[in-house]
Amino acid sequence: MAVELEQPPTQQHARSSRKKGEEPVQVQIKQSILCLSEDGYHLQSIDFPEKHLLVRFDGHVKAYDCGTIGGCNTYEISSVMALPLDYQSGKARLQTWRANNPEPGEDNVGQTDQDRPNNLPNDPIANWISPQITKMLRRGRAESSIPSINETMDTNQTQGPGSVEPMERRIVDEIVRLFRSSGVFYSYTYDLTRSLQTKGGHLPDNSQGLLLSQTACHDYWFNRNLLQPLIKQGAYEWTLPMIQGCVQVAACTAVNGDNFHVSVISRRCVHRIGMRYERRGANSEGYVANFVETEQILAIDTGGQGVHYCSFIQTRGSIPFLWKQSSSSLHPAPVVVGSDDDNVVVCAAHLRREIKRLGRQILVNLVEHKGREAVVGSKYATLVGICVADDLVDAQFVRYIPWDFHRETHGMRFENIKQLVAQLQHEISNVGYYWHSGTQELTAQNGVFRINCMDCLDRTNVVQSAFARFVLNEQLVRLGVHTAPEKGLAAYDGLEQMLNHLWANNGDYISRQYAGTSAMKGDFTRTGKRNIGGVVSDASYSIARLWISTFRDYFSQSVLDFIMGNHNAEAVYRTLVDLRSHEPDQAIQLTRARQAAIEASVAIVVNDGEVIHVACIVQSSLSLNTARTCEEADAVLILTDLAVYICRYHYQMEKVTEFLNIDLARLRAIQHGAYITDTKTPQSLDP
Repeated sequence: MAVELEQPPTQQHARSSRKKGEEPVQVQIKQSILCLSEDGYHLQSIDFPEKHLLVRFDGHVKAYDCGTIGGCNTYEISSVMALPLDYQSGKARLQTWRANNPEPGEDNVGQTDQDRPNNLPNDPIANWISPQITKMLRRGRAESSIPSINETMDTNQTQGPGSVEPMERRIVDEIVRLFRSSGVFYSYTYDLTRSLQTKGGHLPDNSQGLLLSQTACHDYWFNRNLLQPLIKQGAYEWTLPMIQGCVQVAACTAVNGDNFHVSVISRRCVHRIGMRYERRGANSEGYVANFVETEQILAIDTGGQGVHYCSFIQTRGSIPFLWKQSSSSLHPAPVVVGSDDDNVVVCAAHLRREIKRLGRQILVNLVEHKGREAVVGSKYATLVGICVADDLVDAQFVRYIPWDFHRETHGMRFENIKQLVAQLQHEISNVGYYWHSGTQELTAQNGVFRINCMDCLDRTNVVQSAFARFVLNEQLVRLGVHTAPEKGLAAYDGLEQMLNHLWANNGDYISRQYAGTSAMKGDFTRTGKRNIGGVVSDASYSIARLWISTFRDYFSQSVLDFIMGNHNAEAVYRTLVDLRSHEPDQAIQLTRARQAAIEASVAIVVNDGEVIHVACIVQSSLSLNTARTCEEADAVLILTDLAVYICRYHYQMEKVTEFLNIDLARLRAIQHGAYITDTKTPQSLDP
């Protein structure tokens, strides 16, 4: 979709507060309404009506410039509207509604005069308003529906087996569900994608004259790919960064009357974003699954001394090397993928990136030391040791701490988590926290606790909340609010309970985004105690996660990759046929694996002195001497001056398992032509 910035024809002589030669003032568009004029459909700013975004669904977008706007709150998306397009023309199929009296029989779809903003100017652009983009979704999919993207196709058109209409409907349904129910947050003036320390304590974030989309961190900008047509042309006023994660804020009052706020902000990294068993470990660039940066912010207004801000950051993320797990059972065994050399490179890339970004890394590994989890836990320790020994990462910036959460808390002895905090008290002090007041930066955070378990959900959230409570207590003491530090947060009525609920909600949000259910062990996070009721709830969550990972996650993963720009629509269609998702870098990995298969096959089957003319990968039936089959797999075809070789190569074992040798002297003819191997998707029907 192309974007062009220009002045609107009807606004060329509008009055402006800018002096001659001054640059236009950039403002963040906060609210807009879809309007119709002679030029086409417009998005018109409600708070600043002079601003328009001309939308042409044939591929053109224009942004009009002038004015200012502001805002300060943080919001979570709870309702979503989808825009159906005409399948043939690509234009929006919208029923329009006049702001004045409608014509007899005209369908207003529930719109009344009260729905029209009262501050819109009386001009031709505002005289037409589109009342329905589709139904607004507030609850589950069963209570509402979304028109298909190609709903306006001729209903008499034959829908063959390759029809994409049901697929498009499912894709739209899933996109709406992801935005409506998976914790997507935004703000008009506060940059949720960056921590206070990264921003240098600037509040609000547009104090430097830049809009949020001009300074947002790409690592956590959830909707950035969707806004690329606007970003490429500099239409930043119409772009608003969003994060997927959690934003929780609570107000408190201390005994001495000081008022303060505690906020918990979690931002999920977009580089390997995904669902539980669909995204494990790291990719080839060192980005890990379910990587979340969580920031706890304390804000205290001390009257004459101004507002003090204290920020403490922790991270969580999947164990940083190549591994995977099947979703076929309740407790699947993890499998290490790739060689040690490859995994050392991946692990080192991840650690170097995080050291550069946040400083010293204290790696707290909570997986079991025995049993199925020990496979990846021990490998993690080995890889970190190799990275340090080979000087791939600086030893001064890494400390690895194994702590078997299940063994240490066995028998509901969750009070042992305090022992871990006490054990790492010196590290917590060395890491510190960010402290900013007025224009002064008083202290900086010099490192970060990177905590993981298998899913980086339940156990991880419990330990992170324990560290956060300890740091908050230290901050209150240092600011002179806490008068009984030996009693901890329990010295204040309701303060510890409030903080527990913030962190429990944080765990639930991240867990629903990655695993589809609320977090386990939430009873301990909320109350500080473990009970039988919590154990029963965890068992039900385990069963629910198994169902979700088996029947829904593969498609949710593919749609997420589509939103991020990792997959195109054809790849999403393929997911519905194959019933499994694909890694974004699967094509690169497959190319490397196929090249290795060709080299190994040539080395084994080709005799010395033979001249190789062709060596390539072809699709072949799984069984030799079979004319027709429903299943096919890769085979290596090698043509020399003496023979044709067809080799079956096992990618996991990395060896040739069987091959067929055909002497060229025995060949009489070769038949060729279109060979359609799949009729399940329209793309595969094109030979």
